[in-house]
Order: sequence, then C-alpha cells, then structure tokens
Amino acid sequence: MLKLGVFAALAMVAGPALAQDAMAPQAAPQGYLAGQPPLDILKILPPPPAPGSPHDIADRTIYATSAAGIDGPRWADAVGQLSVTAPAFQQQLACALGTRLSPQGTPATMALLARAGRDMVGPMNIAKSHYARPRPFTTDKGRACDPDSADGVGAALGFAYPSGHSGIGWLWALVLGDAAPQKAAAVRAFGVATGDLRVACRVHWLSDVAYGRVLATAVYERISATPAFKADLAKAQAELAKAEPLACPAG
Repeated sequence: MLKLGVFAALAMVAGPALAQDAMAPQAAPQGYLAGQPPLDILKILPPPPAPGSPHDIADRTIYATSAAGIDGPRWADAVGQLSVTAPAFQQQLACALGTRLSPQGTPATMALLARAGRDMVGPMNIAKSHYARPRPFTTDKGRACDPDSADGVGAALGFAYPSGHSGIGWLWALVLGDAAPQKAAAVRAFGVATGDLRVACRVHWLSDVAYGRVLATAVYERISATPAFKADLAKAQAELAKAEPLACPAG
C-alpha cells in the first residue's frame, strides 16, 4: 500500500495501475492552475507516429532492440522505478537532489512537487484517452518488466502516449532545478533517466517518452508563471538551502 504524501499524490500521474493506490482525488493537493483555462494539450502534443512512418519504424526498431536488455542491469533499474512511490525511485531522486525528502523534514519542497504534479494529471489523461495508443508489448509482443503487462493487453497500465513516468520525472526535475539550482544538472539527469527506463522496461515506445517530456515542459511553463508557484518555490529554496546534505554511494 502506498504511503500518503507527495509520492502517493503523484502516483496518479503515472497511469491507472498507480492511481488505484493513490490518495482519493478530493484529498490530492490543488494544482497551481486550478481555476485557470485548461492547458490545450491536444494542440501541444501531435498524434503518435503514424503506422509505417519513419518515427514509427524507429519506435519499433528500438523496442525490438531493447529485448537484448531483458534481465540486465537497466531492466533491474526499471523494475525499481515501476512506481513513483517505490523506495528506489524516492532514493534516486533524493540522491540527485542531495537532500532527503520527507513531509517532516522538507514539507515546503514536498508540497511544491505535489501541487506541480497535480496540474499534469488532467492534460495527461486527456491525451492518453484521445490518442489511445497501445503499449508496445501488446502489438509487437515480447516481455516487459512490469507485472501489469502479464495480460498482454495492457489493461492495468492504460494507454501509452504520452508517458506519465517520463512526464513526472521531467516535471520534477525542472521544478527542483529551480528550487536547488546547484543541483539542476543532477536532477535533470534523474528526470531524463526516469523516462529512459520506461523504454528499457519495454512498456513505452521512445516517442511516448519524448512527448511525456514535452507535456511536462508545457505544464512547467504555465505553472512557473503563477504567483502561487513563485511563493511556494521561494519557501522550498529557503528550506533546501538549510537542509542537511544527503550522502549517497557513487554510481
């Protein structure tokens, strides 16, 4: 069972399987864009690559090639990030930031991440439902690292495009890069890796991951201009500046 807090609140952005254990919608934090015109995500995200197009061929080639990594180190890393509530995911994010994240120790930072992520839920779900792109293991067959892929149809995971894991990893990276500029490179590397591991897990096409980042960037650009975000960001910056550094093993 997922713990309540920022990671549980954000679990809903990564897909139906994670949303089942997340906080109830009424208990989730209000986003920065509440009450504002919604993000017109269908004008921002193009349709997934058309069958037989160069990008579709690239997606399928990369998926086929990724079979060589089954049960390898990247596969194991991807298993550790199946949920944004997973200890491995939380630890890797904390190590990139150089600060342990917790409701008690870094409440302002946790609130900043939770509110930012809440704004990604709506547009992500709209895009997934509208484009209804199948997962790669449902069309091109083969193993995926997520147990929810075992049915071969992806019912528990939902649609593929855009990738929620990729989006939340990149959104958090952008937000934390503002909150701790000296750690921006490290948290952005973490954000990129979060999406890349979904390809290694074989639950997403490469273009799902790329446009998950586009979605996250669009959300970030909107929320970062709001007075509420700026106020919360200032609190998080002050909090992280005083936070005790977290030492993590190299590599």
